[in-house]
Amino acid sequence: MLYVRMSMDRTGEGAGLKRQEQACRALALAQGWEVVGVVDDTISAADSRLADRSGWRQVVQLVECGQADLIVAWHLDRVTRSIKDLEFLIDLAVERDIGLATATGDIDLTTDVGRMVARILAAVASAETERKAERQILANDLRVAAGRPQWIRRPFGYEMDGSLREEEAAAIFKAYHDVLAGKALSTVAREWNDAGFRTSAPSARTARPRAPRKHHYAPSGRWNNVAVRLVLRAPRNIAKSTLYGEIMGDAAWAPIVDERTWLAMDHLLATRERPDSRLGRLSKLLSRLAICSVCDGPMGASIRADKPIYICQGRNSESASRGHCQLPIDFADGVVVTRLIEQMRNIGRSAFRPRPQSLDVDHLEARSTEIDVIMAELVEDRAAGLIDRKALIKGTATLREELAAIRADLAAARGDTPVGAFDATAALEEFDQLDLQKRRKILREAFAFIRVIPRGKGRPKAGQPTWRADLIETEFTPAWSSPQTTRTMAGRSARRAPS
Repeated sequence: MLYVRMSMDRTGEGAGLKRQEQACRALALAQGWEVVGVVDDTISAADSRLADRSGWRQVVQLVECGQADLIVAWHLDRVTRSIKDLEFLIDLAVERDIGLATATGDIDLTTDVGRMVARILAAVASAETERKAERQILANDLRVAAGRPQWIRRPFGYEMDGSLREEEAAAIFKAYHDVLAGKALSTVAREWNDAGFRTSAPSARTARPRAPRKHHYAPSGRWNNVAVRLVLRAPRNIAKSTLYGEIMGDAAWAPIVDERTWLAMDHLLATRERPDSRLGRLSKLLSRLAICSVCDGPMGASIRADKPIYICQGRNSESASRGHCQLPIDFADGVVVTRLIEQMRNIGRSAFRPRPQSLDVDHLEARSTEIDVIMAELVEDRAAGLIDRKALIKGTATLREELAAIRADLAAARGDTPVGAFDATAALEEFDQLDLQKRRKILREAFAFIRVIPRGKGRPKAGQPTWRADLIETEFTPAWSSPQTTRTMAGRSARRAPS
């Protein structure tokens, strides 16, 4: 079985793989071995584990099925550069009694000497990988210092050598002025797609293989508003060289737009940036936290009649059934936050987060338990007549004082407070001072659900408010519920929790 591998096939012709195969076939012919198959991988040994390579998995399957008893490679580093992967290879060789031959010299992994040589070669290959990374970092630094391009793929608007691709550069130049004049990024993306422009994202055929991704990666090359945003905010368009996302200085290639225009665009898009929804940072407090009581779809922020509102977005993106209910954003936020603050009063919580524990809580709790035991023993001694009442009072007075101080320290460390001492205004100010991400996280921890009910048809009667608090149903999580208040419900009777 011949196994060949190379980190990258830049031309797509597989010339390096063919040269490795020729050398391996020559060795097999000279030794009189029958070649039962050729398996190849085009993936970096530094970026992937041995078991993650599809070609190598095929080799292991053939060995386990008994169809191959010898693996031939050009060099050991074509198989692995990792000591850990080498041990897996050694175990496979010992268990299956297979050999590993290389065009640069045989290695018998079934003997102690062969394994020693293999481990030495793997250590050398691992060191070479580290030195290669250092050389690449130094080369990048030198290219940045000289203002030369260090692009892995051709960027939109430029050639690999830094010269302009005129048609694409003209489209970028026009997009700057169109977007600053009010055109939507999605419209620019549609125009670029209609004009036949494609992104520089690699196709499935030419993309460099790496370790398996968590999510399926199949770029279409078509433009969308996110891709357009990235292009328009790229400092290369004003001939600035970057490294790790930071502007390092002037570059040697030609700019597409002037710096003043680029700064205006960067500021505009930064203020319109949609935060990363995976971290829970959405545009409004209840966005996608509150749900519609009709379809269980999320409530999203929108604008109606120049007023910001939460509106039902439907069960899924394909559904035409949406808009079942809506509420003004300020009104809905106020209702939910008011209930949150009131629940803090009910459960005796003074802060949204436990205070930093500068005290040894475990020691205090242990001492508290010890004092309880000592006081119980004193009571037993009094009952048995071993001590008199005066001695009991004197003995417990100091212990009670110490116990009260310990319990106060524990309450402060946990953020607890007596109900009568709760300051709702201070709690609200603390909540408002938190950033949006932290406020949304608190709501997720506090509420099992926040559900919006349709207001119904027709106008409210005279004297009745347009929006009512009972249009919002809420239920607190166990962590935010006291034994006396396990549920807070407004409006209709309890419904089933959303799935």
